[in-house]
Amino acid sequence: MTVTQPHSPGTWRWMGAATVHVTVVGVMLAGALSVAPAHAQHTSPLARVEALDLDTTNVGRVTVYFTPADREHAERLAVLAEETAAYFEGEFGTSFPLHLAVLNPEDWFDPWTDGDAQAYGEPWGWVQDLLIGVPASLDEGVLIFGPDNEADLRRVQFVMLHEFGHLANKQYLHPESQRSYSSVRWFEEFLATYFAYAFVRARYPSWAEASHREWVDFIEGYSPPVLSLDWTFMGDLPPQERGPTYAWYQILLNLRAATVYEDHGLDFLRQVKSRLVWDQAGEWTTQSVLSTLEEFAPGFEAWAEELQNGDYLPRNQH
Repeated sequence: MTVTQPHSPGTWRWMGAATVHVTVVGVMLAGALSVAPAHAQHTSPLARVEALDLDTTNVGRVTVYFTPADREHAERLAVLAEETAAYFEGEFGTSFPLHLAVLNPEDWFDPWTDGDAQAYGEPWGWVQDLLIGVPASLDEGVLIFGPDNEADLRRVQFVMLHEFGHLANKQYLHPESQRSYSSVRWFEEFLATYFAYAFVRARYPSWAEASHREWVDFIEGYSPPVLSLDWTFMGDLPPQERGPTYAWYQILLNLRAATVYEDHGLDFLRQVKSRLVWDQAGEWTTQSVLSTLEEFAPGFEAWAEELQNGDYLPRNQH
């Protein structure tokens, strides 16, 4: 996720168990918003990774970059990325080649600029290069809370799969369009998470259940200052509210993806591909997207209305 201004120091209680900085809250389980203005990019992120002179190996469709000390962790992540790519290739018939950069703190960089200000450990994706950046360390980083190391790994892996979802949005849903992303930010994030959740739910149901519990706890534990799918308001929030608010909305979309998947499975993505007019994606609005979704996945308009009324938990949680 790209936050246009740095967060000021602050704290947030994560599920009543760990106190973390607001900068961490802005990324936990949320994934990166890979929608960045074209002029912000000066050097290809893939070129920057290749310039690091890291070791590389191929795991199926995945080319993975790593230091020798990080080989085991990198190959573990690459196996998961390959499994995900193979799953969707089998379902959709679309090829999903990937580059996966598993970077230590010394090599970490901000893919949206030529600077190095990006906080360590927030996975990111770059659609044009079919590249995902993932932290090598499970001892530090913005998604590492402890003391449950398995939960830390699961959190990093889910965000990595969310980033895969950003790449898959373009590769599967609209490969011929001239745009990398649509104009509706929440929908872009929803689709990325839908790919991630669909894979995890199909192949690792206990992982999906554990994540779902964490998401519900987070949603219940914070009240955002504004309830709206028009995310332009976030730029006007004070720094101490912007991070947790963005995380809250990302996790709200995770829960919505889980609900829709139970009703529609992968057919939802097939319908999104065929029913939305992707060559007009730059002119979409929240209302136009909701209206189209309502035609083949009824409930989106009611969900949006309930959100504005403060009724946002999944029905089975009420």
